[in-house]
Order: sequence, then structure tokens, then C-alpha cells
Amino acid sequence: MPQPPYQPHLPQGPYQPQVTKRIVIGGMVTGIVGLVFGWYLFQIGFILGVVAVILSGVGLNTANTKNGSGRGMAVAGLVCGILAVLFELLWIAVLSYSLSGR
Repeated sequence: MPQPPYQPHLPQGPYQPQVTKRIVIGGMVTGIVGLVFGWYLFQIGFILGVVAVILSGVGLNTANTKNGSGRGMAVAGLVCGILAVLFELLWIAVLSYSLSGR
């Protein structure tokens, strides 16, 4: 069976790599760390959760508008950050109810 004729590769224009933004990685890491520290250090977990929500929101917006990669990590950081904040608010509500003497 004869082989098809050789066809040279056509130029594809300038290379534009999809770079994972540091802000997306930072949002995901702070969200995970906020969840972990939420069990032990209450204020740190809340602060890290808020920072994770902000960083992941900015990273998600950047990934959507500039066709960058890292959308999944941004969503993971956003979810972990929201869970960390909700956990801390729930923990504060439980502590304040138990200390109120009712």
C-alpha cells in the first residue's frame, strides 16, 4: 500500500501558552489551609477563607476573560474559601449560644 504524499506543517501563528495564574494557586491553597486551620485556630481560618474567596474570584474572572487555564483550581479555591467562612460563622454561632447560658 503506498504512503500518502508528504505534507509540510503550516505555520500556526505566534505561540500563546495558557499559563496557570499564581493568584489561582494562591486562592486554592489559602482555601484549603483555611479549612484545615478552621478546626484549630478560629480567626486564622476565617481570615484565610475570606482571602481565598477574594483570590479565587479574581482568578476565576481572569481565567474566564483572558482564556487562561486554572478555572478548576479557581472554583476549588472558591468552594473551600466559602466553606471555611461558613464553618467559622457556624462555629461562632454555636459558641455564642453555648456561652449565653440558655
